[in-house]
Amino acid sequence: MNAIIVGAGGVARALLRRMAPMWQVTLVDLDEARLAAAAQVRPAEVVMGDGSSLVVLRRAGIAAADALVAATGDDDVNLEVCRLARQEGLVRVVAVAADSRRRGEYESLDVPAFQPHTLAARQLELHLEPRRVSSTAFAHGRAEALEVQVAADSPVRGRALRELASGTWLVAALLRGDRLVVPHGDTVLETGDVVTVVGEAGDLPTVLQLFTQGEAHFPLDYGQCVAVAVDGASDGETLLEAARLTHDSSASALLVVRRLPGSGEEQRRRETDEALAGLEACTGEVDVRVVEVASPPAAALPQLCAEQSVGVVVVPAPRRGRLGSLRAGAALRRAHRLRRPVLFSRGSTAIRGVVVPVGSGAADAAFRAAVDLAHYARVPLTAVAVLAPPFLSGGEATEHGLAQGLEELRAEAAAQAVTVEVRVCRGNPVREIGAVAAGAGLLVVAAPSAAPSALRPGVAGHLVARAAPSVLVVPGAPSPAGPAR
Repeated sequence: MNAIIVGAGGVARALLRRMAPMWQVTLVDLDEARLAAAAQVRPAEVVMGDGSSLVVLRRAGIAAADALVAATGDDDVNLEVCRLARQEGLVRVVAVAADSRRRGEYESLDVPAFQPHTLAARQLELHLEPRRVSSTAFAHGRAEALEVQVAADSPVRGRALRELASGTWLVAALLRGDRLVVPHGDTVLETGDVVTVVGEAGDLPTVLQLFTQGEAHFPLDYGQCVAVAVDGASDGETLLEAARLTHDSSASALLVVRRLPGSGEEQRRRETDEALAGLEACTGEVDVRVVEVASPPAAALPQLCAEQSVGVVVVPAPRRGRLGSLRAGAALRRAHRLRRPVLFSRGSTAIRGVVVPVGSGAADAAFRAAVDLAHYARVPLTAVAVLAPPFLSGGEATEHGLAQGLEELRAEAAAQAVTVEVRVCRGNPVREIGAVAAGAGLLVVAAPSAAPSALRPGVAGHLVARAAPSVLVVPGAPSPAGPAR
C-alpha cells in the first residue's frame, strides 16, 4: 500500500520506524537535508517541493495513494495538504496539529489530528493500520503496552500463548467480547480477541509483525480437504479444477468420489478411470484419495461431508440457457445444506485473477477466501462494489461509507501482501459484477443467509447461472475459534 508523508521532520521519522513493511512511502518536503535524514530511517521515495501544492502532491503519486499524513510544523500547510487530499478523494488522511487550538479546523475536514510528539506517531500509526487498537509508552519510554486485535487470518489465531513465548514481552490481558481474560500459557487466541502486549519498546515491531500480519488458510475454517464427485468423461474438467483448487489453497488432500466396481455403470466407471489417469499427469504434489460409493457419486457428497473433514465441495456449474437461473437456484439450495463453500466449476484450470463483490463494512468470509486464493495463486484481486442509482442510494453519504469500507478491506488484504483493485459501478449487480469477472477465472461470492429456491435464486444464483468464470459460493465461517489444522 502507498502512503505519502508531507514533512520529513521528527514526527515523520518516528512514524517511519514503526510503519509495517506493507507500506511503500513517499516523503515530501522543501528541505533536502530533512528528506535525506528521513530516508536513512527507512527506504522511501522522496519528492522535494511544497506539499500544499496539488502539482507536488500529484508528483508524489496522490492518485495511487492509500493514505496521507500531513506532518509539517505549520498548521496552514498541513490544513491545505489535508484539504487537497480530501479533494482528490483520499479516504485515509491523518495530520499533526502544531497548535492544539486549531484542531477544530482539522475536524471540519474530518481529519484526525494529533500533537507533535512520539505519541503523535503512535496515534497516526493506529489510524493507518486498523488491526492495532492502542499504544502507550511507560518506564521513560523504554517499555510499551500495545493492544492488537487478532484477525481471522492472523498466524497466532488458534495457538496457545506458550507457543509464542518470548523473554522480552508478554501478553498481559485479553478481552474476548465483553469478558476480560487473565491469560496463561494454555490460553488459546481466537479471532476478535483484543490482546494487550507489554514489553521492551525496541522489540515491539517484531511483536506487531507476529500479531498483525496475515496468513492464508482457506479452506481450513471449514475442513481440510477438497471433495469432488466424478461420474464420467463430462466431469473431467471439474476434476482438474478441483485439483487446481487443492494445490492453490491450504487443503491437505483431494477426495474424489466415484462409483464402486459392479455398480451397473461400467461405461461411466471406465470414463472416470480415464479422467483420473489424466489427473495423475498434472496434479503435481496434490494428495488424491479415491472414495468409492454404490450410489451416484454426487448424491454421496452430503454424507461424505458429515463423515470427513471437507472444506470445499466442487460441482459442475449449471448449464447456461433459458432455465439457467432455475437450475442455479436449485443447485444453490442443495449447496446450502452442505454448510461449506461450494465451487461451481466451469473448468478453469488457470486463474488469471480473483473477483469478489463487496459492500461497506469490514471483511467477511467471502472476502477473506478471495484474499487467500489470490495470495496462493499470486494473481490480482479485484473488489467490485455496485451502487444503486443516486436517487435511490442517498448519494454522497452512501459512497463515503462504501469508500471507508473498501479502505478497510484493502488494509486487510495488504496484511497478506495482496493488492486490491477497486471497481465501483452503478446499475444491475449481476450484469456489472459479471462484466468485471469475465476474464478473471474465479468469482467469489457470499452465500445467501437463507436457503434460495429455483424461483428465487438471488444475486448469487444469477451469478452462478450467468457468470463466465467458475463461482465459489462461501457461507459464513462456522467458528471463530480457529482453523481446522
